[in-house]
Amino acid sequence: MIVEQFLPAFHYGDAIGNSAYCLHEFLIEKGIESKIIGLTIDENMRDKATFFEDYKKNPKSLKILHFAVPSPLTDFFLQAKGKKMMVYHNVTPSYFFADFSDDLVRFTNEGRKHLERLNSCFDTAIAVSDYNAGELKALNYKNVKVFPLMISLGDYSKPHSIAYHNLLKDDRKNIIFIGRITPNKKIEDLIKTLFFYKKYLSPSVRLIVAGNPATLPKYFHAVRDLASRFYLSSDDIVFTGHIPFAELLSIYKLGDLYLSMSEHEGFCLPLIESCFFQVPIIAYDAGAISETLRGAGLVVKEKNYEYIAGLAEKVMHDNELNAKLKKLGSERIEEYRREARPEGLLKILQE
Repeated sequence: MIVEQFLPAFHYGDAIGNSAYCLHEFLIEKGIESKIIGLTIDENMRDKATFFEDYKKNPKSLKILHFAVPSPLTDFFLQAKGKKMMVYHNVTPSYFFADFSDDLVRFTNEGRKHLERLNSCFDTAIAVSDYNAGELKALNYKNVKVFPLMISLGDYSKPHSIAYHNLLKDDRKNIIFIGRITPNKKIEDLIKTLFFYKKYLSPSVRLIVAGNPATLPKYFHAVRDLASRFYLSSDDIVFTGHIPFAELLSIYKLGDLYLSMSEHEGFCLPLIESCFFQVPIIAYDAGAISETLRGAGLVVKEKNYEYIAGLAEKVMHDNELNAKLKKLGSERIEEYRREARPEGLLKILQE
């Protein structure tokens, strides 16, 4: 068997790219020929993948399309011969970008159109959550299976950046969020929650948002403007930007609480990462959030910022509740290890 994985972009630190590379390494270890092909490839990843423009067609390979955005790979897969599979990572609905970028509205709408065009192209479609599987089935995809986003948990035991850790280590409690700074992530709701926490509970708290702001600078500027109108300084909110993996590990080790107010998630890998690091979780119930957590965190149904701030205070200061959430996180990680074993995905490929 020859397996070729196709991605529009093979990025360092990207969940989709990491998942593809995790499968690639496992297949190589099993003696199975494997390739990653990308339309674009980060410079530090170019020894691990092949540019699509240099790709030589192989009708005997099993071709896997990792789908999250529209790209020329859609037309390639519609015409490609042989066995084909999709791994669906979800497309963010366009309405989230309506106030910030006409280009992103068009781009995400085009993504939905590409998804519809591909509905009879694949022998099998893998969704990383039941939530995503429901979208594919609604578009008449056949033979839809669910397999969680696969990552190498061993990577999270690598050394963290001690210097970065010490830079932010003080008496403050750290509420953390990991993810791109885009409207669907609702960074403004994290800021509102922080405001109520500092005003009514304790000033000794910090929000750390670790994510790339470059996708939509207009939204990032709006978020920072909101923070300033709430009189929150750079000591109160730290925007890390896109950081090396060792520094990301430091953020998790600093975290006293992971708070997500995101309104669209096809899986939400940082929830699994938080469970690994035993960071207690509060998350707004949207998309695949509850499915990914499986009871390993507190899920809120409404965005009552005062209530969520109070809940955050209780999670960080109530030792009994804190210990219970950490225990549930550890149990969820063990469950995830069993569900996301690459042997399970290899069985689907062989079938």
